[in-house]
Amino acid sequence: MTPTTPVIRYHGGKFRLAPWVMRHFPPHRIYVEPFGGAAGVLIQKPRAFSEVYNDLDDEMTNLFRVMQDPDQRGRLVELLVFTPYARAEFERAWEPAEEPVERARRLVIRAQMGFGSAGATKGTTGFRIDAKREYETAQHSWAKYPDNLAAVGRRLAGVLIENCPAIKILRNHDTPDTLFYVDPPYVHETRVRITSKDSPRGYRHEMDLDDHAALLAALQAVQGMVVLSGYPHPLYDDALRGWARRTTKARISGAKGTTLRDEVLWLNPACCAALQGGGLFSITEPT
Repeated sequence: MTPTTPVIRYHGGKFRLAPWVMRHFPPHRIYVEPFGGAAGVLIQKPRAFSEVYNDLDDEMTNLFRVMQDPDQRGRLVELLVFTPYARAEFERAWEPAEEPVERARRLVIRAQMGFGSAGATKGTTGFRIDAKREYETAQHSWAKYPDNLAAVGRRLAGVLIENCPAIKILRNHDTPDTLFYVDPPYVHETRVRITSKDSPRGYRHEMDLDDHAALLAALQAVQGMVVLSGYPHPLYDDALRGWARRTTKARISGAKGTTLRDEVLWLNPACCAALQGGGLFSITEPT
C-alpha cells in the first residue's frame, strides 16, 4: 500500500509534486535523498535495490528510525491514537524529550497541530485552528493520521537512514547506477514568507549562498545521475549550464495568500542520457 498522505506537514515538502518529480527519474539501482526531509518522494516511489534517506536534522532521522522499527512504530501509533487534538498537547510538545518514541510523538504533534508547514522544522509556530473549514478540519486529519504511519513504516523497510552532511552522502554513495534526488532548502531570497513578520528561516539547518555553491560544485563532480529541485535562481542557472531544466507550477501559501510559483528540476547529463533508455517504471525491484 502506497502512503496517501505525507508523513508530517513539512516546510518545502514534495509529496504533492512527487508524481511530476518521479516522471524524470531514470532507471537506477541505488536511490539517495541527501536532503530527505519528510521523504515525500521516497515513500511514493517504487523500491530500488538500495535506498538511502539522509537528513542533518536529527529530529527527522529519529522519527524515521522509530517508524522503521515495528515495535517502536506500534507504540507511536498507540500513543497518537490517545493524544487529543488540543492546545495543551501542542504547547507541551515543544519541551524536549530524550526517549525516541516520545520524541517522535512530540515532533508529529508540532508538525500536525502547528500553523503553517514549519512546525517540524524551526523554533515555534502557533496552534492551528481551522474548525470552520468546509471539507476536512485539522481535527479530522488528526483522527486519521495514525493509520497512515503503518503504510509509511512498511515502505521504510530496508532503507538506510543517515544523519550526515549532504555532501558527505554524495561522496559515500556515488556510483554510475546511483540516482540522487536532491531537494535542498530553497535559496533564502526566493522564499515566500508565511506571514509578513515571519523569518525566512524555515529549517534548523539552513544554507547560505556559499553552502549552495559548494553543493552545486559537489553535484557537478558526481558520476551518478542527479535530479535537483529548487526555485529559479541565477546561482543555480549559471552553475548548471549544460543540465536539462524542467519547470512546473506549484501552489504555495504565503503572507499574501495562496499563489503559484515555478518549481524547477535540473537534470544532469548522466540523468538525461539514462532517460533516453527508459523511465522510472523500468526499474527492476529486488526479489
